[in-house]
Amino acid sequence: MNNQYDFHKNTNPIIAKVYLDQMLLKATTLEQRVTSLLLACRHETFYGTSAKAFSHVDAAILMLQTQKNATLLGKAYERKGFVFYHRKIAYDTALEFYSKALKLATETNDQLLMITVEHKIAALYFMIDNKKVALQKYRALYHKAYDKKEIPYAIKILFLKSLSNVYLKKYTIDSTATKFLDSSNFFSEKALKLAFAEQNKKDIAYLTNLLGIASFTNKAYDEALTHLAKAETIATEIGLKERLKSVYHYKGIVFLAKQQSDSAIYYFQKNAVHLADTTKLFLYPNTYSLLSESYKQQNNLKEALHYSQLAIEYTTNTYSKRAELQYTLDTKYDIPKLKEKSKQLQQALLQTSYTKNIWTVLALFLVVILIGSFLFFRRRERINRTNFEKTVANLSKVEKVISIPKNSASTHVSEAQTESILKALTQFEQSVLFVNPDCTLSFLAQELNTNTTYLSKIINTHKKQSYTEYLVNLRISYALKRLKNEKRFRAYSIASIAEECGFKSAKSFSRAFKKHTEIYPSYYIKNIEAKMLSV
Repeated sequence: MNNQYDFHKNTNPIIAKVYLDQMLLKATTLEQRVTSLLLACRHETFYGTSAKAFSHVDAAILMLQTQKNATLLGKAYERKGFVFYHRKIAYDTALEFYSKALKLATETNDQLLMITVEHKIAALYFMIDNKKVALQKYRALYHKAYDKKEIPYAIKILFLKSLSNVYLKKYTIDSTATKFLDSSNFFSEKALKLAFAEQNKKDIAYLTNLLGIASFTNKAYDEALTHLAKAETIATEIGLKERLKSVYHYKGIVFLAKQQSDSAIYYFQKNAVHLADTTKLFLYPNTYSLLSESYKQQNNLKEALHYSQLAIEYTTNTYSKRAELQYTLDTKYDIPKLKEKSKQLQQALLQTSYTKNIWTVLALFLVVILIGSFLFFRRRERINRTNFEKTVANLSKVEKVISIPKNSASTHVSEAQTESILKALTQFEQSVLFVNPDCTLSFLAQELNTNTTYLSKIINTHKKQSYTEYLVNLRISYALKRLKNEKRFRAYSIASIAEECGFKSAKSFSRAFKKHTEIYPSYYIKNIEAKMLSV
C-alpha cells in the first residue's frame, strides 16, 4: 500500500490520498502509524490545508514523545519545520524544529536526516537573502552526497533544484555574469531528467517553472511563457496550489514586460488576495507594486495610485516582522522608492482633466500620508541612531555592569564562601561557559562547586540582578563585543549569532538585544559594519 501511495503521490494526488487514508486506518505498529502520519502531513502541506498538516505531525510527535523513539522523533521535528517553512512562511519557527531534528539526527547517527535538515537550514539562508552562504552549503551537500548510491531521489532532486534556484537568483543580481545562468540551466535540466525518470509531476512543475523564470530573466519572453504555461497545466492537474502562486507571479511579470497590462493585472490579482494577512510574509510581497505599474502602463492613474498606497501600507505593517527575520525584500519594493512613485503619480493625476477640487483634496491627503510616513521613519531612524551610538560608546560600561564589586550586604553566606563564589564568578565571566544554552542556575552551581541557594543570593546581592538577568547580560555583552570586533561574525545570520551566544532562538535573542540596547541586532550589525569600514 505504501508503494501504491509512492507511485501516485506526485502524479495523481487524489488517488494517492485514497491509499494514504487506508494506510492510516490499517497501521498497527508505532513505526507504521508514525510513517503514515508524516506522509499525511507531507500530502496536506502540498495539496491540502495547514491545519490538517499540523494535526498529523503533532499527533506523530505526541505519540513519539511518550514512546521515546529519538530516530522517528527527529523525522517528525523536521517535517513540522517543513510545514512552518512552506505553509506559514515562519522561518524562525521552522529553524527551531530543524535544530531539534538535527540534534536528534546527530545523536542517532541518522545520516539521511542530517543531510535533509542541513539542506533545509541552507534554504533558510537563501530566504533571508544570504545567497553566498546558501550556495556554499548547497554545493558542499551536493559534492558530499549526490553520487552516493544510498541517497534517495527525494534528496538528490532537492540538491539540484536548490542549486539551480540559487544560481538563478545570483544571475538576477548580476546579469553580466552569464555563468550563473548557465549553471542554473545545467542543474535544472539535470533535475528534469531525473524527475521525468521518476514521473514526479510535482518536481516537473517546479523545474519547468524555474526554466520559465530563467527565460524571463534572459528576456526570452515567449519562451518563458511556454515554460510557465506547462508548469501551470501540471500544477493545476495535480492540485499544487503553492506552485501556482509562483507561476501567476512570473506570468504577470512577463506580460508586464511585453506591455500586455491586461494579462499582467489578471495574474497579479490572483496573488493579491494573499497580501491581506500581514501577519504572514507572502513570498511575492511586491504584488501591489507590480499592480500599480500595470495600471500605470494603462494610464489608469487612479488604480495605480491605489495599489501604490497599498504597497506602502503593506510594507509598513510587516516592517518589524521582516526586520526580525532579516528578510530583504526586492529593491523596487523599498518604501522610499514607493513614496517617490506615489509623488510622481500624484503629479500625473494633477495634470489630468478631472475636477480640480477633487484632485486637490486627494493630493493633500496623499501629501499628509507621505509626510507622516516620512516623519515616522525619520524619527525612528533618529532614535535608532542615538541608541546605536550610546550602545557603542557604553560597551565598556556594559562590561562593568556585569562585574559589580562585592559589598557588605548580608546574604547569610560566610565571608569566605562569598569571596570564593565571587572569585569563581569572575572566572566564569571571563570564560565563554555562559554561551552554553544549558547553563542553568543548577548547572553553574555545580560548575562552581557550590549550591543554588548560595549562588543565587550572591548574584542577587553583589551583581544586583537575578540569575536570568545576569546570564542574559553576559550573553548580550558577548554578542556586542564579537559583532564589533569580528567582521566574519557580523556576516552570520541572526539565528546563527543567537545560537553562538547561547540563545535558543533568533526571536529570544532579538528580544533580549532590543531590551538591552533599544535597537534590533540587524540595525546594530548594519551600522557597526559601516562604522568599522569608515575607521
